[in-house]
Formats: sequence, structure tokens, C-alpha cells
Amino acid sequence: MKKKLLVFPADYSLPAVFIFFLLTVSSSFSQDLHFSEYNQTPSMVNPALTGANNSLRASVIYKDQWRGVTVPYKTYGASFEMKFNPSNWDKADMNKTEAYKRAASRLTGGISFYSDKAGDGNMGTSQVNFSLASFIPVSDNSKLSVGLQASVVQRTLDFSKLVFPDQYNGTTYDPNIATGENAASQNYIYPDFAGGVNWSYGHSEKALASNNGFKANVGASIYHINQPKQKFLIGSSEKLSAKYVLHGDFLIGITNTNIALAPSYLMAFQNGSKEIIGGMMVKYYFKEDSKYTGFIKRSAFGLGAAYRNSDALIISALVESGQYAVGFAYDINTSKLTVASTGRGGPEIFIRFVTPNPFLYQMKARYHLN
Repeated sequence: MKKKLLVFPADYSLPAVFIFFLLTVSSSFSQDLHFSEYNQTPSMVNPALTGANNSLRASVIYKDQWRGVTVPYKTYGASFEMKFNPSNWDKADMNKTEAYKRAASRLTGGISFYSDKAGDGNMGTSQVNFSLASFIPVSDNSKLSVGLQASVVQRTLDFSKLVFPDQYNGTTYDPNIATGENAASQNYIYPDFAGGVNWSYGHSEKALASNNGFKANVGASIYHINQPKQKFLIGSSEKLSAKYVLHGDFLIGITNTNIALAPSYLMAFQNGSKEIIGGMMVKYYFKEDSKYTGFIKRSAFGLGAAYRNSDALIISALVESGQYAVGFAYDINTSKLTVASTGRGGPEIFIRFVTPNPFLYQMKARYHLN
């Protein structure tokens, strides 16, 4: 049986140990950084999603978790993705189905940064990800992408703020007693690698008023291909197990209405543990007709709900206006930890910018309405 690093907060009490135990068990899978709004961190779901939907995409995200139970877990990140030579993605001949300009140049790239701080010992994870994806047309409306990701990860832990079981003399805590643990490092860095494939499909509405568009992404990815060693303790043989991810997201317009449905799912499996999230957002579109530019612009408001297996109900809201979007989510804890959390999981917020404007329609779309 592998040795576990068990630590307790300095203000030790039996309830605190019980809460810590539940946190340890329920978080055994969360060695990786993850967000409830996983569709807003595409390169963390699958490197093949890098630049899949926009010529340029930039976003920031922040999550605060377990503030009602212990020292809050704070996770934040930023990402930037873009297509290389976007004009080369256009068809060379509109009369031909699959004739594109310089097919080998349909590449995308991205860089992202994420950081996490957790618990009394400020256990931290910081990582920089470099992603690259290549897209291959399958049909007039679909494409297949293959993505690779290389990361540099730093993990930290402040042992001075931790209390170990061996430091209890039977009746009370004694900081002069040896911890019984052989700390190898409070700071180490390692490389990490990931890869994935994704199939994208999409067709836009023939007329703005019809709202019959459909978009889909379905893919699979693998993270920690090299299974990097985790070495807080001397002699530790712990490795970060490979993680396998299956995912999908869809956007389905309800014909002749202002409403669209956006169901999605994510399934992740790692060393016998699993995380399964499924849910749906309902979007309502507001239409605005510009008299000066010949464009029809839209903004949207969305409300959604999702469920993470044996853990939380996730409520979310989204506002999209032109190239900008702001989203908010809140985890309502449903696991055994509700005894301590009283359902309070934590809030999450993101801001996103994309180009081109996803709600921009050329003048020809206006002709369809006449």
C-alpha cells in the first residue's frame, strides 16, 4: 500500500479531522485543475479544441471553492488561442466542396496559464500549457482535428504550516515532535504532455429568423501521457496517472424561435476514479438590426444547470454581447460533505473575447428575410 501524506490544520479538533478526511476522499480525483464551466477552458478538456471555433479567443476565469468548510481552494487562469493564417481556412473555389487554400496551413496554437492554491499548507499547482492543433476537412460542414499539448508544471507545499499525526502525543499536539515524514522538496517542477482528437460539425441558419443552426464538438483526449513523478516525500514512487477524457458540446437552434439549447457532457477517468458532468444551458437571443453597417447583430442570455457525479449541482448564467461574454456558475454541494458545507461549494466567473463576432451576419442574410 502506498504511503499517504496525511496532514491536519494547526487548530486540530475531531470535527476538523472528519472534515479533512471527507475532503481528502472527495478530492482524490482532483489532482488536476478543473472548472465547473469546463467549456470555457477548451485546451484543458482536449488540446484538439484549441482554436476550434474562433479565429482568436482570449479568456480569464476564477474559481473559489470550499470557503464555508476550510481554507478556500482558489483557482484562476487565462488563455489565448488563435488560428494561423485565418484566410487559408477559406475555400479556394466556392463551387467545390473540399478545395481549401494551402490545406497544410490550417493550424491553430494557444498558450494558457492556470494556478491553484489549496488548504492550510497552501498546496499549489501552477502550469503553463502550449497547445497546437491541426484541422482536416471531412465534409463541407465538418472537420477533424488533432491536438498536442506540452506543459511546464510547478507544485509547492508549505510544510511549516502543516500538522502531522505523529506530532500528537496521545492527548495534545506537540510541535517539537518529529513529523515522521521525510520531506524531499517544498517546490518541484516537471514537464507534462497531452494529446487528443475532436470532430466538429456545424451549419448556420439559412436566414436569421429561422434559428435552425446546429453545431457540435465530440472528442477524446489523454493527459499526463508521460505520468510525471510526484515527489514531495523522499523515496516516494507516486506518479500522476494518465487521465482519459470523453467530451461533447452542442448548440441546437429551435426553429422559428429566439431560443437555442446547449447540452454538453464531460467524462474523465484517472486511476480508478471518475468525474462525470452532464448538463444543459438554454439560450435566449436578442436581435438588433443595424441601419448603418448592413449587419444584423445579436446578443444572448443563458441559464443552465449541470450535475457532477456524487459531488455537486452546478447552476450557471451567461451573457453574450457581440464579441464579449461573461459567465457565472455556482456549485451546490450534494456529497457527504454537505454535513460541513451546508451545500456551499463555491462561485466561478469568466470573461471571454472572441473574433470574429459570432453574432455578425453579412448583408446577404438580410436578403433571405425579404
